[in-house]
Amino acid sequence: MSRILELVGKHDSYRSETLNLQASENILSPNARKALSSDMASRYSLTLEHEGYNAYGGAEYMEELLDEVEKLACEVFKSKYSEVRPLGGHIAAEVVLLSLVDRKRNIMSISEANGGYTGYQNQYLPQIMGFGNYNIPYDGSRQEILLDDLERLLESLMPCLVVLGQSFFVKHYDLRSLRNLCHDHGCKLAYDASHVMGLIAGEAFQPDVLNYVDVLFGSTHKSFFGPQGGIILTNDEEIIEAVRRNITWRAMDNYNPSRLASLGVAMEEMRQYGKDYARKVVKNSFDLAKSLSNAGLAPRFSPWFTETHQILLSETSLLNLGTNFEGFSNILERNYIVVDREGRIGTSEISRLGIDEVEEIGELIVSALKGNDVSKRVKEIRREAKIHYCEVVE
Repeated sequence: MSRILELVGKHDSYRSETLNLQASENILSPNARKALSSDMASRYSLTLEHEGYNAYGGAEYMEELLDEVEKLACEVFKSKYSEVRPLGGHIAAEVVLLSLVDRKRNIMSISEANGGYTGYQNQYLPQIMGFGNYNIPYDGSRQEILLDDLERLLESLMPCLVVLGQSFFVKHYDLRSLRNLCHDHGCKLAYDASHVMGLIAGEAFQPDVLNYVDVLFGSTHKSFFGPQGGIILTNDEEIIEAVRRNITWRAMDNYNPSRLASLGVAMEEMRQYGKDYARKVVKNSFDLAKSLSNAGLAPRFSPWFTETHQILLSETSLLNLGTNFEGFSNILERNYIVVDREGRIGTSEISRLGIDEVEEIGELIVSALKGNDVSKRVKEIRREAKIHYCEVVE
């Protein structure tokens, strides 16, 4: 047997027994998996917009697919325009920045210290693209942007773009105030919704975001339950035209048609089931945070804890239990509970698996931290779980 297929089999078997609580992951439906592994996985489709034709033959159905997925994305997110070809959320960010930021200009984003995305820090995308990034003033204790301080910086720095969004993301933004500030200072407002894209689509978190921001973009595989990839959405025709100029030959060339097919299936599922799914995710996050708190592991931001798919832990609380973020992850992994090593717990995947009573999961987590082996019960919960919010495939 192939060593590679052996490893794939071991991974699949292992993950089928675990409770996945990583905030940046989700699970594909059987139909989305089928689309991802279709013949399209080894095909090319390269639409040359300026020339008006496809560089490859045999691409008729892939071209039709692209059109259908774009329409679905617009319907799900209530946007006028969509770009669904980016191969990842980071590439979607690159395309947006290429389209909206000139060299030697400034942007603003939330600092890494306050949970902002590392890629926006000056040594990464800004250095590559030749512009500067400054931190949006932020109160980490309240998880809120400091609007008065931001206004003063907008006046002095004159950025051309403010980018919202965080990797550690638990609270909504005051979008109306931010839109007014940015537009009053001649600055566009973008929203990297990589972590909350599924919650936005399901109208459980900032469902009216495109009424306020110039462009919405991010990943399609976190709270949104599609394959790994990226998406860009806007109501502005000039922005979408700039985005499309910066896709082919600049950020990428060919897109992956099978990924697009899988994304389309996920869009259809989100259109039908998204509201129920997103509400369940948000409820599960709060209920799990409360359970952890009651069991002795205090998450941050009590008593409201979170408004999204993720819970942020206090490292001090973990130190009181004799461990840290990395140790916490290692202990849980031995008990078949998967979390990242940065202090986040996510509920997207367990919600999609139809797990409603998360109080016991909180108790099991704390029990494992106290040295108990809870793997047997964890495996039982996982075996009983079945994927929801999609067509049932026998």
